[in-house]
Amino acid sequence: MTPSYRPFLKDTWKVAATFIGTVVGAGFASGQEILKFFTHFGSGGIVGISLCCLLFCVTGTTIMFLGNRLQAPSFGEVVRHVCGKRLGPVMDLLLGLFLFGTLSVMLAGSGAVFFQQWGLPFWLGTSVTLVISVLTVLFGLKGIIRVNSIVVPFMVLLCILATLPAISTEIITANLQNFVPVASGAAPHWFLSALLYVSYNITLGVSVLAPLGKEIKNPPSLFWGGIAGGLSLGILAMLINLAILSHYPDSAQYEVPSLFVAGRLAWVIQLAFSFILWAEIFTTVIGTVYGLAVRIAGYAGINYILVTMVLMLMALGMSQLGFSGLVGALYPLFGYVSLAFLGCLLTLPFFKRR
Repeated sequence: MTPSYRPFLKDTWKVAATFIGTVVGAGFASGQEILKFFTHFGSGGIVGISLCCLLFCVTGTTIMFLGNRLQAPSFGEVVRHVCGKRLGPVMDLLLGLFLFGTLSVMLAGSGAVFFQQWGLPFWLGTSVTLVISVLTVLFGLKGIIRVNSIVVPFMVLLCILATLPAISTEIITANLQNFVPVASGAAPHWFLSALLYVSYNITLGVSVLAPLGKEIKNPPSLFWGGIAGGLSLGILAMLINLAILSHYPDSAQYEVPSLFVAGRLAWVIQLAFSFILWAEIFTTVIGTVYGLAVRIAGYAGINYILVTMVLMLMALGMSQLGFSGLVGALYPLFGYVSLAFLGCLLTLPFFKRR
């Protein structure tokens, strides 16, 4: 390999890994998001995931290029540019509230893993995740990129190993022929559900993707890293969905459906997947709190470390409301409001915002 390609490949991997690590969190890896937004729609959910994969590639890459062009230190600059002078400040404020809600969901997810899989107290899971996350975020964006570059490949590999053996094409085919959802999905129709899923994930992901565009100076790396990250997210979502469908409707009864599916396999795979799940929660926590803390600290002129500590402690209190309840109540709401940002982002090349 020639030396000129090494920086390109290195930066491309950093972009893809950070993109994946930011989006793949408690709701995604646990199967709760996939269950509510896709599995409950049967075959429609499979089509919806394919649509999401395409939109992730387009929107994630666009946000990073905007961050690079605007040299955005936080998500505020990109959000205001995309949404314009009138809607921009409103979306900027709402995104801050959404990020805090997501932070609470992630901490609740870590408590659910500790309790359901390891038999440890819920509060211990949230507290351990809080401490390790704060120590990581103190190193800033470079620390987040470094952690994702190391953790994400193990997450992807073990997620594939845990889901592939659990997928049964015969059972899925039988289930889809006479599919009867045991609960309502996140939206009335699979198409709207897919749009909601992309809108809130990419809106929350802008907190890391925007400054990432400034950090990575190589535009080709931003492009190919965005494509690789979006494709990987689509593939992982599809594998989790097919694994849940292979054990539907039993899998729909659990707080963490992915762990139930993995638990049907060898105990080693189940144990490994539980650690992967926690790692995915961790990567989303550090990205979320970093993006929110940088924005608040820059806007209000408050110390970044102090803001980080206060945010984490507040989210710790909210996380005690429980994981599945927070996912079901907050995420669909996030999606509907975030549709405005998604619409502005997709139509940006055709309109000049005012």
